[in-house]
Amino acid sequence: MEQNLTPSFDTWTSMFLLVSSLGFFLSIILSINKNGRANNLPIILLISGFSFILVQYVFFWTKYESLYPYVYFFDSSWYLAFGPLLYSYIIRFYRESFRIKWYHFLPAMISFLLNGYYLIMSNGFQNLDQYRGDILFSIFWPLRSPWLPALSLIIYVITIRDFISFYKNDKSSQYEVLRKKWSHLLLNLFSVFIISYISYYVLVKFSFFNVGWDYTISFSMTISIYAIGYMVYKEPSIFNGELLSNLFLKETINGELTGTTKDEFYDKLLSYITQNKPYLDNNLRLVQLADKIGFSTHTLSKLINEKARKNFNQFINEYRLEEARKLLLEDSESSIKTIYFDVGFNNKATFNTAFKNKYNCTPSEYKKKYLEVQDK
Repeated sequence: MEQNLTPSFDTWTSMFLLVSSLGFFLSIILSINKNGRANNLPIILLISGFSFILVQYVFFWTKYESLYPYVYFFDSSWYLAFGPLLYSYIIRFYRESFRIKWYHFLPAMISFLLNGYYLIMSNGFQNLDQYRGDILFSIFWPLRSPWLPALSLIIYVITIRDFISFYKNDKSSQYEVLRKKWSHLLLNLFSVFIISYISYYVLVKFSFFNVGWDYTISFSMTISIYAIGYMVYKEPSIFNGELLSNLFLKETINGELTGTTKDEFYDKLLSYITQNKPYLDNNLRLVQLADKIGFSTHTLSKLINEKARKNFNQFINEYRLEEARKLLLEDSESSIKTIYFDVGFNNKATFNTAFKNKYNCTPSEYKKKYLEVQDK
């Protein structure tokens, strides 16, 4: 029976094309916030890269690659970058000032450059045989092997696990426990991705392998990568005890607190915040504040909800806004950008919205009104 080689989409390939667009959308969502762009850039690149790979797979499945040979997204190059990208993200989660060394990305960069060169020279990788005698080709061809990225991915998983095990500070710290669970969750999702990736190149050698297996493996890889992106997007909520607390936070509650005890604990909380101003930390999370005061995350969250009638972010932002108001009046030389960052906000839009909700005007308008009063 003659095989149909006419390029076409079916239900599955159309679905994967839609899924790849969702990956690009998730990347955009992660990059909207200025602080997100800085801290989450490795994950943004990881998700974007995999979305490009998924588009390439769709072109392969639908046979459109024969019509558009130059539409090629260098899957092997992206796979070489994925390990360093996750390594970069997780280590910066432990050490904020950390910047990964350039040489971690050297294999991926060389692969991208050589793939681009031979893509153009060989008319979309269609005439590669005539270049096999080139010196560059002896580097290029091994970099296209699926087993080199597989080795790279495995090495980085082992490296990250060793780093997490080595980087132990205070075992009793809720933040330390939560951070470890968080890191292991991301790493386990990434491990599922690696197993799926390797399984394709193992199973494809068997006679029972067909396109259904290919779709299943690609779906597993997609779920793993997009789950990492989603969990990174929800990271603030997780560390504030607002999402999946049963998974990440193990609370020990020995009965309900009495009214008097709640008042005492709340007074202690207010006293600590007034004296130490923890809200000035741009990356402050509920679990960190609980560690500093000596409360459980559950107790602190419940105190804030019941006594202040706000969630954690609203409660902390009240202090930040008051601090910003004082700076606007006392320091006429500082820019709005300097002020919002100094008081703990990470982006101007969030600061302006919160300030306007509280004071019925923007920070600039508030500052202008004060200066006008001073001039009279």
